[in-house]
Amino acid sequence: MKMRRLNRRGKITLFGLIVIIASITMGIQFHKKHLSERTAVSAAMAKENDNKTKKSQEKKAETSKDNKRIEKQHTSEKKEKISHKKYKKPSIPIVKPSEEKVIYLTFDDGPSNRLGDLMNILEDYKADATFFWLEPNMKRYSKEAKDAVKRGFSIGLHGVTHDAKKIYASSHSVVNEMDTANRTLKEITGKSTRLIRTPYGSYPYMTPKYKTAVDNAGFILWDWNVDSMDWKYRNSRYVNEVIQQVENLESRNVTPVILLHDRAETINSLPKLLNYFKKNGYTFKKIKQSIIPVEF
Repeated sequence: MKMRRLNRRGKITLFGLIVIIASITMGIQFHKKHLSERTAVSAAMAKENDNKTKKSQEKKAETSKDNKRIEKQHTSEKKEKISHKKYKKPSIPIVKPSEEKVIYLTFDDGPSNRLGDLMNILEDYKADATFFWLEPNMKRYSKEAKDAVKRGFSIGLHGVTHDAKKIYASSHSVVNEMDTANRTLKEITGKSTRLIRTPYGSYPYMTPKYKTAVDNAGFILWDWNVDSMDWKYRNSRYVNEVIQQVENLESRNVTPVILLHDRAETINSLPKLLNYFKKNGYTFKKIKQSIIPVEF
């Protein structure tokens, strides 16, 4: 009887020992699993923090790069402004109702292969005029450009691209195109100019900031108050358009500044227009750098 009780107690003790060992083993496995999970979470968080730190550093580096680029651009613009000569601003008004009837003829987009014909017609009528030239055309028709300067016509700049998206990209790009055109004019003719006319006129592209930029660069911006519409009609119809607008300005004692273009259709009908002005007592003058400009 005693032996049975001892055997039963031994079994119970052995069973308890097994239970205890199993519990300890499960506890160890649970602890290891929990520790592994915590380690994985910590690693993920550390990786995320590293990524955030890297992105922050990259952003700071990009910001620093942008600031350096902006600073470099501002420095470049400042140097360019300093490099331009300081000119005396125009002081002579263009409108003088009490004096003779004066008219200013201006021709854009040249020079062209018809410039010689244009100048011959103007000289036949003793008509001074002003040409606003594009830089590529100066290179292409350099002989005609030299001849125009030699004959004494007034020369202005019309830029390089005649592309609104390019020339008006910034105030710097406007000045840059005019500087480029001026250098080419100087190389070809030996003369430079302060007179400019921006493509399509100053409105709406030439904001106050842009106008300040070209003024600081020493340029004098000119628009017009008579649009011949020769760019649209491409025939003699522009002549009547000009006459009508000039008569309207005359009734208000305003001196006409006429927009024309250096192209065949305009040149072919030009004698008819010049004859009208001669008969009506107008004197043709060229734009000078001392005259206060007409602007929109």
